[in-house]
Order: sequence, then C-alpha cells, then structure tokens
Amino acid sequence: MVVKNSYIPWSFLDIVAREEGLFAKRDLDISFFAIGKKDSEPADKVSWYSNLVKDGSLDAYSVCAWGAIDRLAETKREKIVAASTSSGYAFSILVAPGLGIKTAADLAEIPIAVNMKTGSHYCVLSDLERVLPYSKIKVVHGAEPQSRLRGLLEEKFQAIALISPYTELAVQLGFVKVAETKTVDVLAFVARDDIPMEVLTRYLACLDEAAKKLKANPEAYRDLYVKTFRETFSGYPDEWRTRINKLIDKIAPTIPITTWGELTEYPKESFNSLSTWMTKHNLLESNVQYENMVLNQPLEKVQSG
Repeated sequence: MVVKNSYIPWSFLDIVAREEGLFAKRDLDISFFAIGKKDSEPADKVSWYSNLVKDGSLDAYSVCAWGAIDRLAETKREKIVAASTSSGYAFSILVAPGLGIKTAADLAEIPIAVNMKTGSHYCVLSDLERVLPYSKIKVVHGAEPQSRLRGLLEEKFQAIALISPYTELAVQLGFVKVAETKTVDVLAFVARDDIPMEVLTRYLACLDEAAKKLKANPEAYRDLYVKTFRETFSGYPDEWRTRINKLIDKIAPTIPITTWGELTEYPKESFNSLSTWMTKHNLLESNVQYENMVLNQPLEKVQSG
C-alpha cells in the first residue's frame, strides 16, 4: 500500500507504526507518498486526491472529518474505514505584528491563508462564524503549514492558520497569535475501496497499536516528533532553515506531542452534523450519505481481535 505522508500531527500514527516495525510485523509493505520539498498541495483537493487514487499513486490517507466527506462525495472510489480524535487539535490564527489585529473580531475582510478543503479551512470558517458575519470571513489558499508560515515570513500573507507545533514556532519568530479554534476535529482514515479486506484489517491494526503506544508514553516519541517536524522545512532557503532549526531546538523539549486515540468507527452523528453545515454553506460538491461512504467491517475485525 502507498499511504500519504502529511507529517505531524496527521500522519504520526503511520510514522510511529513504520518506526516501530508494526507494518513489518503484520507482513505489510507500506510506502509513503509525499509531495516534493519545493512543491505545495493545490487548492482543489477533491480533484487532486481523486487523480492520485485513480492513477495508482495513492491507496490510503488520513484527512479531517470535513475533507473526508467532501472528497468521497465526489470520487466514490474510497471509503472511510476508521476515525480517531486527538489530544489537542486546534488551529490558531497568527498575524504579522503592527497590524492592529488583536482578536478574532478584528479579522473581518482580512484574507487568512489556509490549506483549502482541509481542516484549517473548515475550522477557521466554522469558528470565526461565531464572532463575524460569514460574508466577512475571507480565506485564501496557502497550502501546507510550512508553506503558510513561509508566506507570512515573505509578507505574502497578513494572517495564517497554523496548528501545533507550527504555532509555537511562529510565535518564536515574532508573529502574534490572535485566535484559536474551539472545534473538536475527527481524523478520518480513508482507503481505496478495492483493497482486500484482510489487508485493510492488518493496516488498521497497525495504526491502532501505534495509537496505544503513543498515548501510553508520548515522551518516548518526542525525538521522532521533532525530527518529523524539521523535515517539513527542507524546502526552505538555507539561511531560513538554519534559523528555524535553532528555534526548534529551543522549543523541542516543551512542544506538546499530539496523540491520537484508539481507532473507532467514524461517528454518524458527527458526519450528519458536518455534512449539514457544509451543505448550508455550499461547501459540498455533491450530496452525501453515511452508508455509502463508510466501511466499518475492517475495523470491526480489528476490534474483535
């Protein structure tokens, strides 16, 4: 299987499973797909992921609860096979100093860089809607967190959404945190619907074991977490990367390690709530039904031992 590597925090269970030899233990040959270090994900995630699956570049990936609904509504080639919740999933909005932006209410009409059609996009919209008229919330595509942070450094953006540990790094770089989302997100695990059931079962068993190991002793994985964090800046200019690595050294002992809970079925209540909200805001490309998009049998086999 080829699995998308979205680094931390989203792909950390896959990374732990690989480092701990859990895939090998279950006789799985898992390789990671990642974009080039100087490339960025496009804004149209639905078409992009659909093409990656269609041409055989990708078999499985993890994605926020909203993104799973959107992509599967269109492609109909994959299924949501499991879900997990995190220990501390929140996006913060950071701005350049001196703009007079102090709270979320000051962000009206200010373009906020997010990764379109992913958690940063939907979390920002749903949370800012609580303090601003929806029509005054502006988002622009800034791709992955390291790309958004670079855009802030280059003064391409005035405001960006970031997740930990990118948030802590941005503060060290002198940017100002003005808001934090309160949305509790679900991470969905998606796989091609033609992968053999026993292969999916073994893959999910590896992720579930990795979740238990990570939750039992997060500190044991701090070095791996920090190493994975550093990797995402490999496309930065040398001078910037040197500066950022020094700041990562400074915050490495204290940055929170996002852990993920044991795998569960994708909650139907969450699915219905999110799909209703997305439909209301014209964010879905087609109608969706839980029963057509969720495949629970592999996880049931894992849970039954």
